[in-house]
Amino acid sequence: MKKKFMQFALLLLAAALLLPAGAGAAGAPMNANVRIGLTYGSSAVPGANLLNEVGSGYRLGYFDADLNFVQLGWTAETGVSIVKTQNVWYGPLPGSTLKGYSDAITSDVAVGCYHIQLPTAYASFDEALAAAGSVPGGFPAWVDGVYYVRAGAYLSAEEANAAMAGMEGATLAGTSSYAVSVVKTGTGTILFQFDGGAALSLGVKPGLDDGVKTVTWYALNKYYGAFRYQRLSGGNLTVVSIVDREDYINCVISREMSSGWPLEALKAQAVSARSYAANKAGRHTADGFDLCATTHCQVYYGCGSVAADTARAAAETAGEYIWYNGDVVETYYFSSDGGATESAKNVWGGDTPYAVGVADPWEAAVADKISAYNWTVTYTKAELEEKLRSSGRNCRELVDFQVSEFTPTGNVRAITFTDNTGKSWTISGGENCKFFLGLNSVRYTVSGGGGSYYVNEDGGVLGSVNGAYAVDGDGNKAQVSGTPYVITAAGTEELAPAGTTGDTFTITGSGNGHNVGMSQWGAYAMAKAGKTYREILNFYYTGIEIKQ
Repeated sequence: MKKKFMQFALLLLAAALLLPAGAGAAGAPMNANVRIGLTYGSSAVPGANLLNEVGSGYRLGYFDADLNFVQLGWTAETGVSIVKTQNVWYGPLPGSTLKGYSDAITSDVAVGCYHIQLPTAYASFDEALAAAGSVPGGFPAWVDGVYYVRAGAYLSAEEANAAMAGMEGATLAGTSSYAVSVVKTGTGTILFQFDGGAALSLGVKPGLDDGVKTVTWYALNKYYGAFRYQRLSGGNLTVVSIVDREDYINCVISREMSSGWPLEALKAQAVSARSYAANKAGRHTADGFDLCATTHCQVYYGCGSVAADTARAAAETAGEYIWYNGDVVETYYFSSDGGATESAKNVWGGDTPYAVGVADPWEAAVADKISAYNWTVTYTKAELEEKLRSSGRNCRELVDFQVSEFTPTGNVRAITFTDNTGKSWTISGGENCKFFLGLNSVRYTVSGGGGSYYVNEDGGVLGSVNGAYAVDGDGNKAQVSGTPYVITAAGTEELAPAGTTGDTFTITGSGNGHNVGMSQWGAYAMAKAGKTYREILNFYYTGIEIKQ
């Protein structure tokens, strides 16, 4: 009856765990702890190594629906690895000089997935650990809420059955779709085995007490906090960093900005990063966590770059978010704007009222510090023709390429290509105009190409009619667009080029990024000029509130 009750409780917990912790209502701030995916999907791994940097040993258990840690066991080993309960081998990882556990047979150090299970069930880890010590190769195993003792790590059922001969009441424990083993790194020695089925995943909390703020190595990076290992659909390990919210923000700041930047800039980054994370919490619920560690969400490579001022920036803004109309907003940010940010609707479409483009007078003061702040890209006509054709646009000989629409802040909203048949293709939306040409930003102009145009009767010549105006007989002025024409005595004729200027187009631009939201270098410049983080955020985000 006790076991049936425990299994029922696990089913209830499984249902609760389907609800993502701290997820995503835009109006709700983040949980105290957040789940950041480190490896998942195609990057999920057969085994994952941990090594204590600060703190010693590990507590073993699982995290409940509120990300509270439930301890089931422990080990004093400083270097452990978590492996799936299928046959794995320790050695050089495929395509790497690093060593770890994989499906490839790279050495004779193996962790087999067949074990001998002794018949007795135990009420506690300590009882199971003591019993395991009397059996060669013994280790505690927690299976669906009950402790057992298992022994050995055999590569086949035949090996396990042969070793089990004469052991009264012992049974074969084979591979499981959801179980994981904790092993001493570099060996085939199992320290603990965990099988919570689909409902629960192993949690590993570095350090044997909470009196030390631990730092742990994983995949060449150092991390605060704990880890969780989940085998979705019985596959490889999805590794999740479970970390305190403000520690996470500290880590993000240290990767998004230099720790040597002015404190007020770091604080602006802290509030932006915290707001973005809260708004996007639950984005990867299907993968078992809140946010990933890449630019798809926010860059997070642990705590290796944190410093006193990044920690101070997180601490002095702790719990603060950017709100608009009752919701925590999706706070876009980027490297540099080149002179003006841009409205989100002109870059991606949609209506984002707090992300409105503004002229930025601040960056110019620090332009000499920004790598490749001003840039040029040159394309031949043939290269552009190929880009158009490969995108499904049947371009013949290209005769013109120009920015056909600028936004009110002077960024690119549309570009137009014209071939010698008169056919034109317009690409709209700043992000499309940026990516189609592989450019650094949406702030640029175009020059060169097929020809130039005579102006009036004074012999003046324009390299492009982009931005030019015409005056009609009544004195009305209008901007020239499309292919210009001139009225002659013989009728209407297309305006002919004065002469060819070459076979290339030069794109001249500034800035780096999508230009929506906060410029990080602009924040640097404003902080250098004595502005506070609140002034910085209110400059780059329109109509917002900053509050807890």
